[in-house]
Amino acid sequence: MNKRLATALAAASLFSAVPAAHAATATGNFNVTVNLTSKCEVVSAANVDFTYTSFQPGAATGTGGGFQVRCTNTLPYTMSLDAAGGTVAGLTYALSLSAASGTGTGAAQSYTVNGTMAASQGGTCALGTCAGTDARVLTVTY
Repeated sequence: MNKRLATALAAASLFSAVPAAHAATATGNFNVTVNLTSKCEVVSAANVDFTYTSFQPGAATGTGGGFQVRCTNTLPYTMSLDAAGGTVAGLTYALSLSAASGTGTGAAQSYTVNGTMAASQGGTCALGTCAGTDARVLTVTY
């Protein structure tokens, strides 16, 4: 038994000779890199609607036409229409934008496609009431 006790004491004394661990810290620098691709998008599309009676004495103004553009913050952009007007049901109309350019804010920005139709046009309609549609393209360049 003494031999076992002596061996245990010898082993314990070996471990007591090991120095205690010390807490320490180390630091290092690193970079965070962001590769951002800027963009613009048309959030809501414009629809311009006219109500017109053949040969009416006054010009007609289109309703609706509101749209929104959202672009990356500080990104400049321009807007254009594929045509400044057209003809639907024999009636000629003209279009214009409320603004030609802007700078992105990261939030949706509101604009309008304005439409006008000259007075005294006859149109082409074999029925009591006719409707027609002319598809237009709004382009946002950034």
